[in-house]
Amino acid sequence: MEILGKPIWWTEDGDHAVTVQLTHGADMRFAKQFVSETGSEVKVELALRKQGRTAEGQGGAVTLSTLHANLTKPVGTRRFVVVVDGDVVAPMRATGPAGSAGLCSRAVPADNRIPPHRADGPVRAGIPEHGRIPRYYAVKAELLVLVDELGVGAALPSERELAERFAVSRVTLRQAVAELVLEGRLQRRQGSGTFVAPPKLVQPLSLVSYTEGMRRQGVHPGRTVITLERLPADDGLAAELAIEPGATVIHIERVLLADTERVGLESTYLPESRFPTLLEVFDPATSLYACLVDRLGVTFAEAEERVETVLATPREALLIGTNPALPMLLLHRVSLDAKGGPIERVRSLYRGDRFSFTARLRADS
Repeated sequence: MEILGKPIWWTEDGDHAVTVQLTHGADMRFAKQFVSETGSEVKVELALRKQGRTAEGQGGAVTLSTLHANLTKPVGTRRFVVVVDGDVVAPMRATGPAGSAGLCSRAVPADNRIPPHRADGPVRAGIPEHGRIPRYYAVKAELLVLVDELGVGAALPSERELAERFAVSRVTLRQAVAELVLEGRLQRRQGSGTFVAPPKLVQPLSLVSYTEGMRRQGVHPGRTVITLERLPADDGLAAELAIEPGATVIHIERVLLADTERVGLESTYLPESRFPTLLEVFDPATSLYACLVDRLGVTFAEAEERVETVLATPREALLIGTNPALPMLLLHRVSLDAKGGPIERVRSLYRGDRFSFTARLRADS
């Protein structure tokens, strides 16, 4: 038996027809299809056979096949049974071709049309026009259904149980889980297992402090001070802050917290000549933005910001408590006052699995 996961089925035409979908190796085809009915049961028997050599580059690929059959009587309360190559396989019932169960919302329906995709999701649910997808991707789709069913904070079943449920190797399962961890849908906790992750935090790309951005989401912001020092500005930093090379700047490096969870690392550089009393009035565990505005009378008018993706350095990964292979979102910002004078130069590193950013765009006047 060479199928992946559970077959998906639903009824149509007033319960007088049944459609079955299953995912299998791209080098397989149906050799036999037979539907039988009794007063208490509807049985679909399928046989899969290899269809010659696998095309180059298609090794490990899978495809989706659909069987549609008319019935003499409505399915009703009759038991529905699927048999593949002589083995009884427990099918999963969906609400219809666009249903939410199993792979139906991600598969090719009986009429070969892709169901309408969500605006916040990939077109065609990520399935190429030829219909073939890697095995791990099909498992990933099944896992996403399971994640939605379990809810935030729930533990994922064991690797062995999931591999048996989806009828795949543990290597294939691990690849699917790894992608969902990178995307922030799952979280690994050392010594505890894998859990459904909470929604990503959303930080506005605007002149709003980290503190305010977190509070708007009902999250308690926090910071752990790593570095608090004075140092000479190099040529690049001096140009950004409109000071002379070698002039003293104040450097504040802090780990960013969200409800005690480490989610980022921020380094801020400010010209000491403009803020000579900063270290006397500023509490590094609180909002620097609030201190500059409320204590030192600074007005933030605009900022130039650049966003890119990077991997954390070993030191950064250690401070944030994340895997060095996890993609990070890096923000570079120079904040300016009403006269165009530089206030600060900020380098902020955020965990890609825990953060997303939003911005409101307006047409130039």
